[in-house]
Amino acid sequence: MPSHFVRLIDFIRYSSRLLPVWSILVAFCIVPSPSLGETISGIYVLSPANIDTGFSVRVLGRGPVTGQFTRVTGKMILDQNRPDKSQVRVKVDLRTVQTDNAKVTGFLKSAAMFDVANHPVANFQSTRVRITGKKTAEIEGVLSLRGQQKRTKLRVRVIGNNAKGKVVFEVSGGFFRSLYGMDVGLPVYADKVNLKITGIGQRR
Repeated sequence: MPSHFVRLIDFIRYSSRLLPVWSILVAFCIVPSPSLGETISGIYVLSPANIDTGFSVRVLGRGPVTGQFTRVTGKMILDQNRPDKSQVRVKVDLRTVQTDNAKVTGFLKSAAMFDVANHPVANFQSTRVRITGKKTAEIEGVLSLRGQQKRTKLRVRVIGNNAKGKVVFEVSGGFFRSLYGMDVGLPVYADKVNLKITGIGQRR
């Protein structure tokens, strides 16, 4: 059996939460919905302490692979009156990927996956915000990963906001890893990386 498949099997058996959380912050773009009641327009800073990022990849005959990143930063500009002016820029340090197994973590950092030696950072830039409901929206943007730039889309739900300038959100969606050259193990290990992230944006 090729060594990269052996490593992939270890990845499935022992991994616990990884993700390209870059696209997660994108969620903040949706806040411009006037249905939220309070004015939440402004500039918000995104910090690792206020973000819970997660991902999963389906595996045939097994439970999903999951993991997390611990260093995600960014800034969002929200305009409640003009959603088209809202922007989100997110930076993810791929070197901070963590799982509960050193071999799995090493595999994810290797050239077969994130290739952190040559591409240590992933970036997301929103391009469009479309309000779909009272507290929901779709965010389109460009995800830069492993030297490739591809479009992706996320679904966002605003959970709430308070007088202290904080906005709580939940985002779901994903991307296809093969588009970025991460095709090891297909089709046993699913192509789509599913994202589910919750977090808080603090107004500056």
